[in-house]
Amino acid sequence: MDSLVRFFRAVGLPTTVALVLAVLVLENKPLSLKELSLKTGYTKGHLSYILRLLESKDLVERVYEKRRKLLVRAKGKTLLKLLKEHLDYLRRVSRDVLSELREELVSELKPFEEEVAEILRKLEGD
Repeated sequence: MDSLVRFFRAVGLPTTVALVLAVLVLENKPLSLKELSLKTGYTKGHLSYILRLLESKDLVERVYEKRRKLLVRAKGKTLLKLLKEHLDYLRRVSRDVLSELREELVSELKPFEEEVAEILRKLEGD
């Protein structure tokens, strides 16, 4: 479970959220708030907040047993979805960094380029 929690943290989820999601993924079945509370040590109130956050990210869904009892489960392909989103984010950030580095490199090379051009002019003049 620790490695799954670390993965979820690496893709940007807070530790408490990562732990709840890891439990839901590993259980691979709907859990009640009580079961989730026992497995995580979090209060039902705290879990409600975490589950709303996970729902807003479309990672978990609520299901009802006998129309009354609330259960929660991780959506299918949760790991793939998070990994894809994180890779997309890294791709965008990498492009931005490379663009900034390119601009910086060009501005740093400009004086060198001018100096070489001046030397070549002098050599052609001799």
